[in-house]
Amino acid sequence: MIRPRLKSKHIWLLLATALLLLPLGRAWAADITVDEDCSLYNAILSANGEEQVDPLNNCEAGDEAIDEEQTGVDTITIDLTGTEEGTITLTSTLSVTSEVIVDGAGFVIGGDDSHQIFNVDGGSLEVMSLTMTSGSSASNGGAIAVSNGSFSMNNSVISNSASASHGAGIYAENSDIVITNSAISGNTAGTDEAVSGAGIFFAGGDANSLQIDKSGFDSNSATDDGAGLYVNSGIASITNTSFAENSAADKGGAIYNAGTMTLTHVTIVDNSAEIGGGIYDNALLQMYNSILSGNVPEDCSGTLNSNIGNLIQDGSCGHEELAGDPMLLKLAGLPVYYVLQEDSAAIDNGNTGSCLGEDQRGLARLEGFCDIGAAEYLAGSFAFQIQSAVANAARTEEDDDSSESSGSRTPSATATPTCQSLPAGVTVTGYVSGSQCQERDAAGVGNQVITDYGFKKAIDLWGYVPESGLRICFQDTGTIILLDAATSPRAIIPLSTATDGDWRCADVDREGTAVLMNPDFLSTEAATNAEVPLTDCTVTTTDILNVRNEPAGNTVLAVLLNDVSLSSDTRTASWFKINYYGIIGWISADYVTTTGVCQ
Repeated sequence: MIRPRLKSKHIWLLLATALLLLPLGRAWAADITVDEDCSLYNAILSANGEEQVDPLNNCEAGDEAIDEEQTGVDTITIDLTGTEEGTITLTSTLSVTSEVIVDGAGFVIGGDDSHQIFNVDGGSLEVMSLTMTSGSSASNGGAIAVSNGSFSMNNSVISNSASASHGAGIYAENSDIVITNSAISGNTAGTDEAVSGAGIFFAGGDANSLQIDKSGFDSNSATDDGAGLYVNSGIASITNTSFAENSAADKGGAIYNAGTMTLTHVTIVDNSAEIGGGIYDNALLQMYNSILSGNVPEDCSGTLNSNIGNLIQDGSCGHEELAGDPMLLKLAGLPVYYVLQEDSAAIDNGNTGSCLGEDQRGLARLEGFCDIGAAEYLAGSFAFQIQSAVANAARTEEDDDSSESSGSRTPSATATPTCQSLPAGVTVTGYVSGSQCQERDAAGVGNQVITDYGFKKAIDLWGYVPESGLRICFQDTGTIILLDAATSPRAIIPLSTATDGDWRCADVDREGTAVLMNPDFLSTEAATNAEVPLTDCTVTTTDILNVRNEPAGNTVLAVLLNDVSLSSDTRTASWFKINYYGIIGWISADYVTTTGVCQ
């Protein structure tokens, strides 16, 4: 994190005295909450010491005096009732000219493909737990532009932003930048013109630095050089970070360096450019314990001033040491992340004197020796995700080899259907040979939530349920749920309940118990929070999601982008429990598609 310089007592007191003459003095620090009375735009204005605008302008700063040992940093916390995942869509750029911290609490700020998100001019901005997406600029800095100031981000994402000129994700000039535990993904620099630095364009002065740790750059594209990262000048240090699938039209698919750069435990894989698909070095570059693999047309172009403990698959940049396939396996999620498979030559082959204490995930490297690349190989770590990735790859190959599907169902046995013999007030249609139906009492229902709440009628449906499904109708008011027979305890699945005169009807596509409940049941806490274990469920995100500490929890543990697939072993009516690289939390069921048995 970039911290403002501490001033001496004498200078600080003189400055404080002078600032007392100003209407909103910078000798005060404030905690500002973005809520129903305070917009994010006004919170930034207040932190800058500028006059707020209507509406939502109750964002007063300066509520906490500071002494000579403190700085006048205003902390803005977002606590806003918005969409399920808390997206704030901007109508104008947020300009920062003071010292500001934004605690995003897992919220998303969107530029609506029309607005740059933050412009930092002579100020200092730190963001944490925040996703910044869909920023747009007709010049530099699609999401973030920083000049003569500083910007840092932790546990955050910059994604899907665009700029007509340099730096679709971040454009920084004469500024200090720190990126930690974050992702720069899917940004696009340039349209008709040849411009550089889709992820980050850094043009620092002699004393300015760019520091990147435990982060990932993926799927960024530039019409000129350095799609992932373009360093025009200044000092850059990159550690425990991965670059993947970035594409530049000219030089440096992942990285273009014209400054002073050091790479340590960096993985650069499957990037592309006209020259130097992985790295194009045009100045001073030192690289330690890093992997370059699968970049097109070559892994590296230029001269490495230091080339120690690295694996460069094609031996480019004059590399004469370890080469060949590093046997990487890409796992789902952000930041982009690769692990070594157990037979990789990169295991235990890092230069001991250059080993860092932690890897990209924050896991400790073994003392005395380390692996090459951003992620340390630890037997058993993330084994499920690794197995899933291998299985998905194999499944994709099988799908490519065959256009036929074997998903048809056939009755397990031929039996006289019993669905025509139900008590008055209940009908089932669509049954065939083998379909079985039976009314159940409380003991037969077998779900404590349902029996505690009370139910009207319950009908078991089992045997053979045809692909066209069964339609069950109750002559009563209420809503219909299904207790899924494939889970134990049985999952509570709300069914789309249609009204047909004085009947309530729903379609059922699997074995289970159809239960008629009172109309308000699905809004009760018991129905909403009931946890049901799952055994074979994969969820794929359809939007940017927060990983929360519990269903509808206030604490955000991580941020997921769309099209991320993860396994889930538990669900409630509205939430799935997932394991995201060792972070166990909950994501909203409203923003995922499912495969397997997820109900």
